[in-house]
Amino acid sequence: MTKKIIVPPIKSQGIKTKLVPWIMELVPEISGKWIEPFLGTGVVAFNANFKEAILNDTNPHIINFYKGIQTKEITAPLMKQYLEQEGELLSVADDSGYDHYRKVRSRFNGGEYSPYDFIFLSRAGFNGMMRFNNKGNWNIPFCKSPTVLHRLT
Repeated sequence: MTKKIIVPPIKSQGIKTKLVPWIMELVPEISGKWIEPFLGTGVVAFNANFKEAILNDTNPHIINFYKGIQTKEITAPLMKQYLEQEGELLSVADDSGYDHYRKVRSRFNGGEYSPYDFIFLSRAGFNGMMRFNNKGNWNIPFCKSPTVLHRLT
């Protein structure tokens, strides 16, 4: 029987979801602590089944997002409500939604760094990519695909 893979809330191009079974085969059967220096979406760490873990990443937005979940500042119902609200604004915005995407990206890059905006940008951005420029600003263009609204819920 194949174990169900835990899929993280952060979506990103290159996510290791399909590689988790193979990676877990390579991990020795040991007890101890999982140490993850590059958390990324978290898919490998969340499927490692270690009782204790040290999770780190150089991207402060990823850490901020998961800390928000840990402290219950971010919950699934709150995120769903936020994404549905932003999806509505996106669906009526000029330039096929790009105007609203630019507004959220500008707010995020302006220093608000909302973990909710972080998830919106990752889901509404082109091809599920997550990329920041050398100033730390989100710099992925909007995904103009008609399926972008489905990725928000």
